[in-house]
Amino acid sequence: MKLDLPLLLTLLLAPLAELHAAEPPATFCNPLPLPNYPIGHHARDAEKGKRDTREAWILGYQEQFREHADPTAIWHEGKWYLYSSGGMAWVSADNGATWQHHPLNFQDLGYSRPTIVLHRGRFLLGNNSATLYASASPLGPFEKIGDLQLKRSGEVPPIMGKMLFSDDDGRLYLYFGVSATAGTWGVELDAADPTKPLAPPVRLIAFNPKERPWEAHGEWNQNPNKSWLETAWMLKRNGRYYLTYSAAGTQHRTYAMGCFVGSSPLGAFQPQKRNPILRTTEGLLTGTACGCIVAGPENQLWAIYTIRAGVVHSFERRVGMDRAEIDANGELVVNGATSLPQWLPGKMPPNTKSADTGWLPINALVHTLGSTNAPNLPGRLAVDNEMRTWWQPAEGDTQPSLTSTFAAPATIHAVRLIWRDIGLDTKHDVKPGPFGYRVELETAKDQWTTILDRSESNEDLLIDYRECKPTIGTRARLVILGSPKGITPGVAEFTVFGTTVVTK
Repeated sequence: MKLDLPLLLTLLLAPLAELHAAEPPATFCNPLPLPNYPIGHHARDAEKGKRDTREAWILGYQEQFREHADPTAIWHEGKWYLYSSGGMAWVSADNGATWQHHPLNFQDLGYSRPTIVLHRGRFLLGNNSATLYASASPLGPFEKIGDLQLKRSGEVPPIMGKMLFSDDDGRLYLYFGVSATAGTWGVELDAADPTKPLAPPVRLIAFNPKERPWEAHGEWNQNPNKSWLETAWMLKRNGRYYLTYSAAGTQHRTYAMGCFVGSSPLGAFQPQKRNPILRTTEGLLTGTACGCIVAGPENQLWAIYTIRAGVVHSFERRVGMDRAEIDANGELVVNGATSLPQWLPGKMPPNTKSADTGWLPINALVHTLGSTNAPNLPGRLAVDNEMRTWWQPAEGDTQPSLTSTFAAPATIHAVRLIWRDIGLDTKHDVKPGPFGYRVELETAKDQWTTILDRSESNEDLLIDYRECKPTIGTRARLVILGSPKGITPGVAEFTVFGTTVVTK
């Protein structure tokens, strides 16, 4: 019998190839590593360097920036579908470990707070305008079905920040409201023709900073005379209706999400005792609100929310997700906004009770140097747990690097890079794109081992989170190998996650 040599080699090498194949991710980390972050709507026509005195321009000079915000998500046939202000849509087929960008058949609909719902066999999509669209698929193509015929009067706010909710009985509801004091409103729509309301809208949540001080406007809720109540979301669980909303302003670290509970879609609603349900004012993730609560894999509840970045513009934002639950008292609870690696659904090791991996930022706030060895250790800005600061290489540095020395030897399990694309100017053909880099670990004195090689990356990832083979080292080094033409690579965060090695 004569053996086919190519076939024989294939059979012999197959186990070896399988051995070296990359393991599927077991963890995720916030902010989410979504590809192709869109240019912020407010920055598309920005004239680089032009003075701008409007409060929204944090730096005082116009500059382009990228953003994701106001996320709406659905879990459909084993996949996450994520829609956000700035662009749509993103899909994850692995429970949120990785995401792919799937542009829809229009761009500007995603400028402001999209809402999508599966209702009577089709997906209804809308945003801050009155127009509604429909499709047989969550990725379209979507076709216009008409404008909401909702007449406003009195204190009824504009039809913004809206959410469509299809109840178990096939009835359809609209929740909306973006204003300083008008609150959150709801109305039932004709289930067969969603453009037609069945009755006038009713107020479901009123602005009340006296009883709920976290609703007051400002960086520290210092203005009790106004707020920015917005982005209603309805969740039905165990026969109860949970109506969430956000307040205080997306540009502030105190931006938070609250919850009212009722026994019917239009109330009456009462505030939970545990309010707000999500508010993070310190650390890497702040201003955590303006999102949705959705049942995802394994019927687990998830909060998917906006994160403040706000370096260039107050609407420069990112997106995160974390587990939520209904507690023993029947109240909706979000288990905090996490910035450390978390186990994905179905990936938690046996006998593990917490979704937290226990991996910590090993190189945070320790001795860090940039390749220029400039005074005052500017590299610290890349490990200070703050997205609003960053390190960038000196002009003319052809292969910049950033090195962190650990306080003690550690086993490294994962790496997170949060970039800033400095010089972004699409009007003059300076466009976003992939960053090429390598992460090395000093495994013995002056001996560097590559633990992550992204030198050939073709993915535009403003945030990149990767697991690596567990490796012990004493220093970590980021070597930047490439960036989009005209872009200076800024490093807002270079974090290696792991556990300290215990020595006897």
